[in-house]
Amino acid sequence: MLGAGAAFHPSLRGDGVLARAAASLALGTVSLTLTGLLWTLLGVSWSLPALAAPPIAASLVLGIAWSRLEAPAPPTAPAASGRVAAASIFVCGVALFLLAWSLATSAATSIDYLLFWGVKAARFAEARAYNPDLLHFRYFLHGVPDYPPAVPIVQAWGAIAAGKMPWRFVPVTSLLWLAASIPLLSALLRRRLGADGASGVTAFWTAALAASLAFSLSGGNAEAPLLFFETGAVAALLVERDGTESRFLPGLMLAGAVLTKVEGCVALAALTAGAAARDALERRPRVATRTVALAAPGVAALGAWFFFQWRERLPVGYRPHGPLLGFRLDYLSTIVPAGVRNLQGGTYGLAWAVPLVLIAAARPSIRRALPALALVVGLLGFLVFDYMHDAQDPGLRISWTAPRVSQPALSACILAAGLASFEAARRRDAAAVTAAAPPKP
Repeated sequence: MLGAGAAFHPSLRGDGVLARAAASLALGTVSLTLTGLLWTLLGVSWSLPALAAPPIAASLVLGIAWSRLEAPAPPTAPAASGRVAAASIFVCGVALFLLAWSLATSAATSIDYLLFWGVKAARFAEARAYNPDLLHFRYFLHGVPDYPPAVPIVQAWGAIAAGKMPWRFVPVTSLLWLAASIPLLSALLRRRLGADGASGVTAFWTAALAASLAFSLSGGNAEAPLLFFETGAVAALLVERDGTESRFLPGLMLAGAVLTKVEGCVALAALTAGAAARDALERRPRVATRTVALAAPGVAALGAWFFFQWRERLPVGYRPHGPLLGFRLDYLSTIVPAGVRNLQGGTYGLAWAVPLVLIAAARPSIRRALPALALVVGLLGFLVFDYMHDAQDPGLRISWTAPRVSQPALSACILAAGLASFEAARRRDAAAVTAAAPPKP
């Protein structure tokens, strides 16, 4: 794997092989994307060796350096229950099978994959570069030239390896991102919830997001990798306990998010702000330093993409749907009901309703869940603000996009509910033990 060095980072060495492989996938994707942009700027033709050499070299150097660092002691956790683990594996397996079936039969293929994600990948593989001429072409405006580069570069890498663009197979690779999220999510949650709690939350998360990816026709586009990156960042931040944990993984995940979709910038801002607010409210150490460590990889990755745009004389940044202050408040009467209606996620809204009920029942300390809640509020608020800039009634665009772009918010809501409900159960157990203890003489 191009990012195998991530498996040797001290913060991950206590996790399982599959979780460390998922982190390696994240590092490999980021490094491959940046290599593709760099070679285009330098005029180096893309080939498998040329694209692979820098990520492998960097991964080797980093892996050796990280392997020499002392890893923190893993937190103690209750032993896993065989029944819970078996049930979780069964639920995850069924969810992945049904999603794979939807993707393989083209029932969940994204229109955007056929309009521009796949087209870019095929053209870039043919040109052996992140082709600026295509992005400048006036009749390729539908291809959204300013969208981030990770997905077309990764798909072009596969096309070069295959010798042609595998149009039918690429949507099935969306399954890989969801499957990679499962062991990483389980390993991270185990640090805070224990083995059974992590298994339960991971099973619900997998079922909910598999249904959502199929229902929202996300096969082949950027939704599955964005979900992988943002879920990893949210989970890593939620399981932090005392402010001494490494910010390597969430920082890496946010770098991947901003290189994957425009909404990754919203996640970068929301999660950074939410984590900083939680750390400050809980008086954790080195708040400023750790906030910079969290945001810096994402800011650097975004800066690299914007620098590429500038050097290739492309418009720098992202094209808005209208002037910043040119929004229509009267659209709210359409946006709110249409938005709620399109959050059903293939589960008639249960994927949202269950975690919201659990959060309300747990009455958690809002501070601990601030990173996840900041992403939920920030992303949904951003979408409302964006829809208010449409030139005409946004109802149709909401039906096209809301089921897809709201998925990271759904993921964060589920993780916040898992944390809140299991911590509430611990509080009840502690209170019961205290009440049952004999009074002191």
